[in-house]
Amino acid sequence: MKKLIKIIRDHLRSDYKPLYYSAIALLLIISISINYAINLENGIIDKHTGKWIRVAYYFVLYATGYYITCLIISVFNRNHNFWKNKKFWLLSIFGLLVLSTDRGFPYLHAIASFFDQHYQGYTWLFKTGNHITGFFLTLLPLFIFYKIADQSRSGFYGLTHAGTIKPYAYLLVLVAPLILMASFHPSFSNYYPVYKTTPVAELWNWPYYLPALIFEFFYGLDFLNVELLFRGFFVIGLAQVLGKDAILPMVTIYCYLHFGKPMGETISSVFGGYILGTIALYTRSVWGGVFIHVGVAWLMEAGAYFQKLI
Repeated sequence: MKKLIKIIRDHLRSDYKPLYYSAIALLLIISISINYAINLENGIIDKHTGKWIRVAYYFVLYATGYYITCLIISVFNRNHNFWKNKKFWLLSIFGLLVLSTDRGFPYLHAIASFFDQHYQGYTWLFKTGNHITGFFLTLLPLFIFYKIADQSRSGFYGLTHAGTIKPYAYLLVLVAPLILMASFHPSFSNYYPVYKTTPVAELWNWPYYLPALIFEFFYGLDFLNVELLFRGFFVIGLAQVLGKDAILPMVTIYCYLHFGKPMGETISSVFGGYILGTIALYTRSVWGGVFIHVGVAWLMEAGAYFQKLI
């Protein structure tokens, strides 16, 4: 635990400048305000579900946040060289394309409908498949890209670098009471649990607990893809070009990733993304982030289930 605190403290000492961080904060405040004022993701982008234009909308959204953050970095840190670096454009555009395709993938409805036309069966397949497709739309493209175009010493963007889990277990214990308190807030209980009970078990003659168990397993496991992309590719991978400045552009698009969720969670993702990104950069591993992310996700689900019972 002391090691993690030291990593974050040392990075802040070397990176923090009041005006610089204020500019980033202002960008995030404006972005969050616009999203929740006009319901950007849920009300506008999601209207195009099942169409490739949704992928394009996501790309514009994420690219805008990412490159504006990079512009702020180049102004305040007086580092303009990366704009001329072809590898910066190759890595950043590819990462944004992977993220946008995963978020806006238009064929999930068709795939779910192919396996079951019944509404309840289709709904379960769609929601569960939304987490399974991440392995084909995120992990697989990143692995192919790594092998073909980016044989760096990142150890597949931190996924093959092992690290101790013990400090993260302590951190998860500290976070657990906060999650329990958050579960009493209406915005939390309106969104969670992500898995909504359906009669799909009766429909397919499954044990009553099996649909929830399968969904929650893949829901948690999908955060491996999230950590690989955000902390692995966008931090460890882009650090080849941006160095420690790779963290803040990742934080911006990670905040944007949460636009469809309760505002409190979107705001907290800024701090969580910054902490996990900093740790990943200096440990060269994403496994700690995977452990924390999966643990927090399942704790939030458990907290929501608990609220439904009382």
